[in-house]
Order: sequence, then C-alpha cells, then structure tokens
Amino acid sequence: MMLDVKAVIVGHFSIDENIGPRSRISDVLGGAPVYSGSTFSKLGLKAGICSCVGEDQYERAIGFCKSLGIDYRGLHVCGRKTLRFQNVYDEEGNRFQRCYNVLRKLSPKDIPEDYLGCGAYYISPIMNEITLNFLKSIRFEGNIIMLDPQGIMRSVGEDGKVSVVFEKEHLLKFFEKVDIVKIGYDEVKAIGLNEKELIKLVMDTGAKIGIITRGKDPVIVSYEKGVFEVETIDVNVEDPTGAGDVFGAAFLTEYMRSKNVKRAIKFANIAAGLKIRYRGPEGFPTQEDIEKLL
Repeated sequence: MMLDVKAVIVGHFSIDENIGPRSRISDVLGGAPVYSGSTFSKLGLKAGICSCVGEDQYERAIGFCKSLGIDYRGLHVCGRKTLRFQNVYDEEGNRFQRCYNVLRKLSPKDIPEDYLGCGAYYISPIMNEITLNFLKSIRFEGNIIMLDPQGIMRSVGEDGKVSVVFEKEHLLKFFEKVDIVKIGYDEVKAIGLNEKELIKLVMDTGAKIGIITRGKDPVIVSYEKGVFEVETIDVNVEDPTGAGDVFGAAFLTEYMRSKNVKRAIKFANIAAGLKIRYRGPEGFPTQEDIEKLL
C-alpha cells in the first residue's frame, strides 16, 4: 500500500522543560516529531515519523500525531521512560541543557517499508539516535535528505549536563550521506570555525546546500549559485526551543514546492521567527501567515 506521505521525520520524541528569562513551561512533548511535524502539518505537507518514545508517553505521542494527521507507523516504544530535556536560556539566547533517559539508536528495521520510497527525509536527532547505516538505508535516487546534526554532536555527563562536542571526522561522515546540512547556533559555537570556513567544510563533503543559522543574526547559505545571507525577522522571543526544526521543515516544504533556495530560506526564516513568539509546541504559522511577510 502506498501512502501520501511526502516527508519522513527521523528523531526521537522528548519531554521538555523550557526555562527562559521571563517564561517557564514544563512537561511538554518535544523533539523533531513535534516541532517539524507541526510545521509540515500547518503547511499542508503530509509527514510520517521514524521515532522512539517511552511507554509513559506512547499514547500521548499517538494522540499528538492523530491530531495533526501525521503518519505514526514508524513510532516505536523503547523502554519505560521517554527521553527528557531541560532547556535553560539566558538573556542572550544561550542554551544550557540537561538530558535524562537516553533511548536506543534507530535501526533501518524501524523504518516502515512504505517510507523507503519517500521523496524527502528530515533527519534531526536529539541524542545520538542516528547511525551512518541508517542514513545509507534511506538513500534512493531522486530523494532529498536534510540533516540537522545537533543530536550527533551532543554528549551527556553523569549529572545529565549536555555538552556539544566537535569530532570532525565523525561528523563529516554524516555530511557525506545527505543533500542538505543545516547547522544551528549551539553547534556553530562548538565547532569553533568562522562562517566561511564552516560553510566550506560542509560543501566540501558533497552536500548540495549548506545552511548556518545564528539565532537573531542573518542565516548564511551556500549552494551551486554561490553564498548569500538572509536577515531574520525581529520578534519578541518567548521560547526558542524547536526553532531549528521549524526552520528545517519549513525550508524543506518550500524547497520541494518551488526548487528555489533563496525563497525557501526566506520562507523558513519567517516561519521560525513567527513560531518563537509562543511557548512550547504552540503558535506554528500557516502558509498564509508566512506569505504575508515574504
């Protein structure tokens, strides 16, 4: 049976506590299935997921997927407890994280067979759940694979404290197996290269599009026609959690429709900016909301 799934989201669910200078929200579903899944749904693109969740949140995760029309046949129960994140932000937007209940890695066997012919994959691990073998298993001629490597670069200490580490050779092996790489603010800081060096590092692996997001600063993009920057929109930030996954899903949606990189970046910038005005998994913009500001 062929489904109408146009994009597959790969990455675990989480339970989040987000603490900012002026706001706090606890016990909310998070991870790429929530933030990119909600974005795809709002923009009218049918998505499926390949993800793990604990027994404690399985029914809640299914309820979320059903409410947005997300295909959840790739959702698996992995242990009793769901992965948990505490995200603390300072006035400058810097994030400090703690993580608990790390779940197992995803296997090629976790992918529903019908997903294997899907035209696009959005890969956004949160804690090392993606392997090179997994990426190999989803590569087919003509499909698009977009990677946010945040979860590949995270390490957890004994106290749950999350650090972002740059292991160059390890990371480049992942970049070599995808078409689009989007590197976020925290990862840029950890890598320690300037933007020109970093975007060259990405493109030298064979990626077709390299994207560097830098919080409120302009997004830097490299593709076959050169390098350009796109300004972010000025908003009152309530909660930046998940902004990268909103950006990623919005970019992929518009890029699949228009094949126009510059338009897709502007579209994604606006989508992420509009979303972070709201706390937790709320306030995802529609196509109409974004088009008004394009």
